[in-house]
Amino acid sequence: MRRSFYVLSVVFGMALVNAGCAGSSKDAKSADSAKSTSSSDQTPMEELKSIPKDLDASVADITKPIDDTQAIVDEITTMPKRLGITAADMTAMAKATISTGTIEVKVKGKVTEEAKAEIEATLKKLQDVVAALKATPEKVAALTQKIVSVTAKVPVLATRVTSEATVKASNPFASADVKAKAKADMDSVKEVQANVNKSVSDTQAKVTGIPAMATGALGKLTATFAK
Repeated sequence: MRRSFYVLSVVFGMALVNAGCAGSSKDAKSADSAKSTSSSDQTPMEELKSIPKDLDASVADITKPIDDTQAIVDEITTMPKRLGITAADMTAMAKATISTGTIEVKVKGKVTEEAKAEIEATLKKLQDVVAALKATPEKVAALTQKIVSVTAKVPVLATRVTSEATVKASNPFASADVKAKAKADMDSVKEVQANVNKSVSDTQAKVTGIPAMATGALGKLTATFAK
């Protein structure tokens, strides 16, 4: 009797474990499904139109440290006079930050805690700019790969726009608004595709020159604080 009760307990326990695993698997699939649904919230036309903005944002992210280079130079070179420290001390700290990637506030004489905090904050900006400039080749490589993917994606999206719009426009049960929207998509898809293709080409042209610009910006920082 005890043996039978033990066997039943084991079987029941295994059933509970299997049910739990099945539930976890179902939950995981539901989560994946939710992510997939979230990523496909845009219509093909919306996704197509969003490509130029996305590419512009990617380029802006890579070129930001290049654009920030002159500003950080100006900020650092004006600090000695504003904070009452020597130019030599400020230059030495900037040089160390550029060469080692670390921040250390070292000044001679009496300096307020507020001034030290401002120096540290500015050196942190310099540190971030230098790190971003050094990461430019890697970012450009990633963007180049993205451009390749987008180039292949554009005609696929355009075809989907036309196909889905055609179905909606010919659906006898579709509302007048849906049919009008479908017709508008069919009429404009070629122009939108052409504009997106131009954006892709423009981005490719910009990307080509970015590594040299980053190298030049890094060289400028190094030369400015080399003394």
